[in-house]
Amino acid sequence: MHGILAEWRALDLSRPALRRFGWTVGVVFLLLAALAWWKHDGAATPLAQVLGIVGAALVALGTAWPSGLRPVYRLWMLLAVAMGFVMTRVILTLVFALVATPLGVVRRMLGHDPMRRRRPDGSLWIVRTDAPDDDPRRRMERTF
Repeated sequence: MHGILAEWRALDLSRPALRRFGWTVGVVFLLLAALAWWKHDGAATPLAQVLGIVGAALVALGTAWPSGLRPVYRLWMLLAVAMGFVMTRVILTLVFALVATPLGVVRRMLGHDPMRRRRPDGSLWIVRTDAPDDDPRRRMERTF
């Protein structure tokens, strides 16, 4: 949770950043309003009206008074950062559950033992097959 607040506190609240936010989000809302209007054969549905008003207000504020968008931008970005925090964990959990776990199960069923735990002598030591150098200094520098 600390990362979310730290990221939120480090937001760029400059006039150009607020202007970009107003224009970008405003245009997206206007496009969504146009899509809702088009989907209903030119009827001004309440959804299209609300999206159009919000989009036009964001574009107008972004153009004329970008610093007026500061609270809206901070709230928007708090929601975006929190959603990114949650979705990252959801996506990683799904990848682990749907990719890594089945892959590990299949590999284990096929007899793969990457840690070499099933050795006939019961030892965990790995026998070196190459001849070690006679010079101990070189051997200490190259431990692998």
